[in-house]
This record gives sequence, C-alpha cells and structure tokens, in this order.
Amino acid sequence: QKLETKEGEEDSRTPDPTLEFVRHTTLRVTARLRSFAFSPVRTKGGVQIALVLNNNMLEVHTVAAETPTSEPNRVATISLPGHRSDVRAVGLSSDDQLFFSGSSESVKVWNAKTLVCIRTIESGYVLCGVFVPGNHHVLVGTKEGNLELFDIAAATILERTQAHSGAIWSVAMRPDGRGFVTGSADKEVRFWDFELVEDPSNPNATKRLSFIHTQTLQMSEDVLCVRYSPKGDLVAVALLDSTVKIFFTDTLKFFLSLYGHKLPVLSMDISSDATLLVTASADKNVKIWGLDFGDCHKNVKIWGLDFGDCHKSLFAHQCDGCPVRTWDPLLFHNRKGSCCEVL
Repeated sequence: QKLETKEGEEDSRTPDPTLEFVRHTTLRVTARLRSFAFSPVRTKGGVQIALVLNNNMLEVHTVAAETPTSEPNRVATISLPGHRSDVRAVGLSSDDQLFFSGSSESVKVWNAKTLVCIRTIESGYVLCGVFVPGNHHVLVGTKEGNLELFDIAAATILERTQAHSGAIWSVAMRPDGRGFVTGSADKEVRFWDFELVEDPSNPNATKRLSFIHTQTLQMSEDVLCVRYSPKGDLVAVALLDSTVKIFFTDTLKFFLSLYGHKLPVLSMDISSDATLLVTASADKNVKIWGLDFGDCHKNVKIWGLDFGDCHKSLFAHQCDGCPVRTWDPLLFHNRKGSCCEVL
C-alpha cells in the first residue's frame, strides 16, 4: 500500500511491517519446530495450532484470540507411540505376533496385527537386534558395544554387558536357539551361549535368562554382518573390505571367500538348504552365490532382500516406489509380488 504524506501526495516507500503486524503471544515448545498448521475450525477457547517437533512429537495448543496476554494452553500431545529418533533395527517374532523397533533412545515392542505399541523400554543406541527363542525377550547390540537383554512382559532390561570395544553392527541367532553370534567394528566375531542364572538382587526368585561368551574369531577388517547357515555348521561374515568370509562354526576354520562387490555388504542371508547365499551391498547390487565353490550365480541391482521359509523364494526390493518382487534363485524367473502393508 502507498502511504500519504502531509501534503496529500502519495509516497511509494515500503510500509513499515510494524504498522501491519502486531505480536499476539509467544508459544514455547520443548524442542525445535519443524512445521505447524492452524485448525480450520475455531473453538470457544480460541485458535488451535498443531505443531510437529524435531523429536518426532506432535503437540496441539490453543491460543486465545481475544486476550493476547493470556498464555497458550497445550491441550494434546502424541509422544509415546513413535520413536524420538531414526529407527536403526527391526525384528519379527517367530510366531508373527510381535515385532520390535530400536532407535538411539529406546526399544519398542509392537503388536503386528493392530500396530499398537505395547512396550517402551529405554536403551542405548540400537544398531541391530533379534527376538530370543520363545519370544519373551529381545536382544540388541548398541553403538557403544553393549549387548542388552530385555524382558518384554516386565518391560525391563535384564542385562547390559560390554561385549565389544566397538559398535555392534550385527547379531544373528544360532539355529538351535541356544546361542548367538555378534559382529562388531572392533574386527571381532564373538560367539555366545544362553544360560539361566540366579538374580543377585533376589536369590529366592526363579532363575532368569543370561548369556556367556564362548569363542572369539579375529578378523582383519570391521565386521558389518554375520549369518548362520540353517544347520549351524557355517557362519558367514561380511567385512568392510567388501568381501564375505565363510567359516566352519565348530573349528572356526576358513572355508570360502566371496569377492565381487565394489562396496561393503550390508545384508545377507543363506537359503534353507544351505546351497545358496545372497548378499546385498552398498553398491546397490545383489549377488547370489553357491556355497559349494563360492562362485557367483547371478547379479541383480536391488536394495533389500530376504529368503522366505522355502529356499525357492527370494523377496527383494529394487528401488523407492518399486514393488516388492519374488525371485526364484534357481531359475531366476521374476514374479511380481504385492506389498501386504506399509508401516
């Protein structure tokens, strides 16, 4: 708008914003603000504003429209169901009833059917994890090198052990369910057994689940992923030098070395008959290897993968927006699949 001078002449100078806008009130939040939106419906208490914060919280505040001096009122908050930071690990229970998610501050257990968060337990910076056989406990590896064992029913941590001197990038359950293996940035693969121990704080109580270190396999590079074969006689180890080493679990003797990826392998799995191993690398390629001679059978550009219950099915995700596809690793025929649900 143009301003008029005392002589009645028009002045094309830019108007002062203070002439148009007046501060109504100040609304303070607990974290940095990412976005906000005004409610289209005006209530008796005033105007409602929905705020999305940087820690993944959602808050709804009411601001009085008629009384600028009054303090805004927070009427609703959504904080517990979601994580406050990025999710770094997920795992599904053996009966498909529960799944867990881990982030830098907590482990959350969800109902797989209703998608309702049923447990929230404080933890370290989670990088990997698995359900313990029986689906009553969750075991996670953290960035600090700790192994943390959680009781789902009691929503408490049973044990925290300094397992590695570096970040634990991978943990895999042994096929017999009596132990597990961990791989870390300290260039070590460690083998563990489960055991029942008495609770020092309550000697009269029943024994609780624990774990004990049994063996250590020293590697030349950081360990990014570990996997057991279905029979438990082999263990596959993905290293930072983009190779995958195969060892016998009983003697820890070297068996095979798989070369071919340009960047480190971040995920891998072994078929149920232990004849094929599939690897997914940071170079966005998937390679299917034979475990008899270690030769590469097929190379496909894919981001994520997993074998189904039968070794004849391989589920793979190629890119953002692409459908999940089912592959036959023996015939290499591509069959389009469908995504059951988006979380």
